[in-house]
Amino acid sequence: MSLSSLLSIARSALLTHKRAMEVTAHNVANAQTPGYSRQRLQLRTLEPVRTPEGLIGRGVTAEAVSRSRDQFYDAAFRRENGSFSRSATLRDGLSQIEDAIGEPSDVGLSASLDRMFHAFSDLANDPSSPAGRDQVVRAGDRLAKQLNQLDLRLATASSDAYSRLQGQTQQANELLRRIADLNRNILATGGDSAVDLQDARDNAIDALSELMTVNVMRHDDGTVSVVGDGTSLVDGVNATTLSLAGAGSAITLVDAGGTALASVGGSMGGALEFIDRSVPGIKAQLDQLASSLVAQVNSVHRRGYTSAGTTNTDFFDPTRVTAGSIKLTDALLNSSAAVAAGGTNLNGDGTVALQLSQLGSTTFASLGGRTFRDYFSGLAAGVGQSVQGASADAEVQQSLVDQADQRRTAVSGVSVDEEMVQLMSQQQAYGAAAKIITIADEMMKVLLNTI
Repeated sequence: MSLSSLLSIARSALLTHKRAMEVTAHNVANAQTPGYSRQRLQLRTLEPVRTPEGLIGRGVTAEAVSRSRDQFYDAAFRRENGSFSRSATLRDGLSQIEDAIGEPSDVGLSASLDRMFHAFSDLANDPSSPAGRDQVVRAGDRLAKQLNQLDLRLATASSDAYSRLQGQTQQANELLRRIADLNRNILATGGDSAVDLQDARDNAIDALSELMTVNVMRHDDGTVSVVGDGTSLVDGVNATTLSLAGAGSAITLVDAGGTALASVGGSMGGALEFIDRSVPGIKAQLDQLASSLVAQVNSVHRRGYTSAGTTNTDFFDPTRVTAGSIKLTDALLNSSAAVAAGGTNLNGDGTVALQLSQLGSTTFASLGGRTFRDYFSGLAAGVGQSVQGASADAEVQQSLVDQADQRRTAVSGVSVDEEMVQLMSQQQAYGAAAKIITIADEMMKVLLNTI
């Protein structure tokens, strides 16, 4: 081996191990950076030179910088992350409705139902009492207004969820564009060698997985495709634009071509489920309660006589049969004398008021064979159970997210102690290469002095 070959080997070793120390230093600097993947410089032996004496090695070179990342752990984390976000979104939305219902309570809707029927009972005991009629009107009006308020709070919860969903849709579009831009930059800078850009892209995909369910397909050129519910979201350097379609309780997420994503997942999927299914289901039960209340109370009230001797009058406005619209008739709101108490026009007759009071303990087929109070209590209990279920799901999913994150961190995370060992080893290799140059220099001096 010539002295020049020896110097060439030493030079390649110096440059390569210097580059390796730079990579290690980069790892140490980013030990606490979220989403950073540990990097390693891949070393390769240079092709040997064929000489009369045989093959002679030419030293070492840096082949590429690789990162420690397991795509299966990434997929598991993103799957669990999306499931947790969906459950947490449902939990938060249903908790808002549970707070609005506020049962059990002395001032809730159940208590207002009891007070109205008790007011009818008190009126039956003293049908000629103006104060008793006033009490009936106040109790009925309070009940109607509580139903109105509860319906309004349901609408508000749905509107709030829709506003958040709009913001999340915009955030998802920004992430999709970022992933496509990073694909473009990675392709332009050498594919798999652009490890820091790949980390940035994976971090964007992680953030997207919190918003919606995504599947990632990697390509040989270093780019990725992102698919959601069978719909292409990112294809190489191109990204679709998501938007919301529909109105009311029929909201869907669609891509740029108008194709609806049936199973969105993530926090966006949780919001869609809350808007399209949870709120309408609860509202339908409230409307059924209001409709039955109007029909049954009016049916009995029409048989009675008011203080003015009129009959066939309604207690609730018969044209307003939903929770959001139910109200007393204008005649009752103007004067409590419009309350019917007796089955005849005789003074002291309170038979109709008694029949009205007994409605509170009567079961109705329209309410599934339950009383008004039991029906609403079942509704409130159902919401509470849904909150508990969503909370339990969120708790389980949070544990699965933590486990998945720990598994992939074990692969991609930076251990400062391990990097220090690597740095010392690389430093020794660098020092040895420098020693080779020193020895080669001394050999050259001996040779020149000899000549």
